[in-house]
Amino acid sequence: MENIENVGSWQQLFIPTCTDRIKNAKKRVLTSMEICLERARAQMKVMKEHGSEPMVIQRALMFKTYLEEKTIFIQDGELIIGNITSKVRGGSFAAEMVDFMDAELGHPEKDFEIRPHEKFIITPEERKELREEIIPFFKGNTLGDYILRRADEDVVRKAYSVTAEDPHIPVIGDLSLYKDLGHQMVNYEKVLYKGLKGVREEIVRYMEELEQPYTRYGRESKRDFYQASLICVDAVIAYAKRYSKLAESMAESEQDEVRKQELERIAHICAKVPENPAGDWWEALQSLWMIHLAVHCEIFNVANSLGRFDQYMYPFFKKSVIEDKTMSRDFALELLESLWIKFNEWAILLSYDVANFQPGQGLSQTVTIGGQTREGKDACNELTLLCLEAEEQVGLAHPDLAMRLWEGTPKEYIKRAVEVIRLGRGKPKFISDSKAIKMAATGHYGLSVEDLRECSVMGCTELTLPHNSMLHSWEGICLTPKILELVLFDGKCSLCGRQLGPQTGDPRTFESMSEVQGAFIEQLYYWMTMMVRGIQTVKEVQAERLMIPLSSALSDGPLQKGRDIAQGGSWFNNCGIYLQGLADTADSLAVIHKLIYLDKKVTWDELLTALKDNWEGHEALRQLCVNGVPKYGNDDDYADSWAVWVMDTWYDCVDWINDQRSLAPKPYPDSLYLGAGMIGQSNVSFGPVISALPNGRSNPRPTADCISPFPGVDRKGATAVIKSVSKLPTERFAMGGLLNLRLSAQLVANDEDIERFIAFLRSVEELGVYHTQFNVVSTELLRKAMEKPEDYRDVLVRVASYMAYFVELTKEQQLDIISRTEYQGW
Repeated sequence: MENIENVGSWQQLFIPTCTDRIKNAKKRVLTSMEICLERARAQMKVMKEHGSEPMVIQRALMFKTYLEEKTIFIQDGELIIGNITSKVRGGSFAAEMVDFMDAELGHPEKDFEIRPHEKFIITPEERKELREEIIPFFKGNTLGDYILRRADEDVVRKAYSVTAEDPHIPVIGDLSLYKDLGHQMVNYEKVLYKGLKGVREEIVRYMEELEQPYTRYGRESKRDFYQASLICVDAVIAYAKRYSKLAESMAESEQDEVRKQELERIAHICAKVPENPAGDWWEALQSLWMIHLAVHCEIFNVANSLGRFDQYMYPFFKKSVIEDKTMSRDFALELLESLWIKFNEWAILLSYDVANFQPGQGLSQTVTIGGQTREGKDACNELTLLCLEAEEQVGLAHPDLAMRLWEGTPKEYIKRAVEVIRLGRGKPKFISDSKAIKMAATGHYGLSVEDLRECSVMGCTELTLPHNSMLHSWEGICLTPKILELVLFDGKCSLCGRQLGPQTGDPRTFESMSEVQGAFIEQLYYWMTMMVRGIQTVKEVQAERLMIPLSSALSDGPLQKGRDIAQGGSWFNNCGIYLQGLADTADSLAVIHKLIYLDKKVTWDELLTALKDNWEGHEALRQLCVNGVPKYGNDDDYADSWAVWVMDTWYDCVDWINDQRSLAPKPYPDSLYLGAGMIGQSNVSFGPVISALPNGRSNPRPTADCISPFPGVDRKGATAVIKSVSKLPTERFAMGGLLNLRLSAQLVANDEDIERFIAFLRSVEELGVYHTQFNVVSTELLRKAMEKPEDYRDVLVRVASYMAYFVELTKEQQLDIISRTEYQGW
């Protein structure tokens, strides 16, 4: 076997055994991204012709028009068909994007074809259409326009990043300013067993019920919602039949007999599903994809996830492959691999700044496997293994794969997952049931443990119950290191000198650590309140303008309530807010406590002067702060206690906000704000807005990512890291906390190493570390990829809780991943 040191990743040694059909399809999607304007055209047409209709009807008609008029095609050899856009790897343009498109189209640095990251091809004809028709039509009439016109003036200045009076504010409350809802999980299982025909019959029953005298309240709005849902369901049925006719037509002219039969089968399947229940494995996969495709045609957002795929899809696999034996396992795998590839055929079009903030096309279409059944028994099955094998063979960025572990997970399934992990692509990520079920109870109050065992990962780490919850999980961010900076400088930004927050006192006058903590709490509550006030307005306007009647009809709650998801139709409606910079904040507080108050080795004057100087000329003091005080991530109770304090204090603030009903997310008066210790790769983007910190970090260095230790200070191995993380009160964080670990390739080189890895994962689950994910790629290989990106096009890395091609990241983000501690031992 070739020495791994010469390659840098087991991925470089892996030889896939998939069919030529799958290999060719993989090559096809590893292409440049292109813009697609068909959705915008449909929006324009409906707004012109039906502008007086209720907004929910307009939204349904936009969806219907889009599906009727969009380009469809079937590519060579495809077994699972259906395209989200008119391009092989396309990003749809929608009205919400008009402001940044107007500013960046033709910009000398930010134009989509020349910017250094997230490039999109736009043809001259498309540029002309954008400039002359689309941008003028939508300008001033977008979601963001309505939000900014309604939001309070102080919120616009201090909670919205796009309009902030200063670029260094410590909160972001406008993450959804330019997006639909997204971050959801529709009821795929319902469609598989009832078909859209069954969903349609259900809608009609609810409409008929409205005519009864005992249902008079809210009748008009409910009738509009049901009518919109019918329009959308019928549109998807008709859309599938368009593909049926296309496949039939292609079959008639096909010369190859094998391909002719495949196209005839595809035509039959699309004529049947998703209108009717699926009858076998192929039909189930095609039905699921057609629904997933339709959801992404309805909304402009990411993280629309698949739920417990190996549970609800298993009966179809079992029937075709095991019971009826009408399909070989090899062909069943090829069909699943074909589905895996389809997840890579779309992209999300982002502004220059947002793409820099969250690079790498983190679509976060997460498939959850493993875990427990409702009865508390092991849920792994043959399909669990097939999903892992498909992931091993396909090796693309999407879908993401999350594997739930519990004490009863059989070793063979964990071993198979580890074999896939060691390829260096970062999948699957692991979820510990011992913590996940407790966390699920926080966001889904009143449910039995049997119900909670159905929990699934949505998007990055967000924990939800499939199709009965709408988390609105990407709403706000709080930068706790920036909060601490404001404490250190009496509410002023150290970088620009402006008074951003309340004056909480000159720390030179603080006689004890408790005064530092008190000032931190005061700043925190001030800024968190500002942030959720911003979120309130966003959600209020979204509810008025961005209904999603198809997704609503395919979820639990909206049909029963007669209310769209955007208006609180789901049984559980919560909003996700994020803590960022845990390790930086905790380590900095530990430095202040130990060096100033306990050991009295440093004065406030010395520390504040060094921070104002960005540590330049103060290297001896910086080394003392870095090496003279224990750091989070080393299983040191003193250091870890500060991380616990930061987390508890932050969530105490969240609980306080939830008690103030005036701050509830509109229009969901019964909902909660739920927290997460997860923030993608934006720790890199936040680096320049946070001044030097007492932990030794200088500006503009990135902060630590998510709940991981600060790079380089975690010196006692991976086991020490998970022990530190296990002390955190993560059960309060109902949407999860993300832990990144980077392993040396040599650490998983042979069978004995895999056994140790399995034991490590058992420890992770026993310790209750909710989420853990791994990069197994050497620094040497990543540096080679930076130098010659064309030779390393398919190298995948785990960025945050999403995958990305390393060469598609910005240089800053590439260096941040390289800077993460590469563990040489457990």
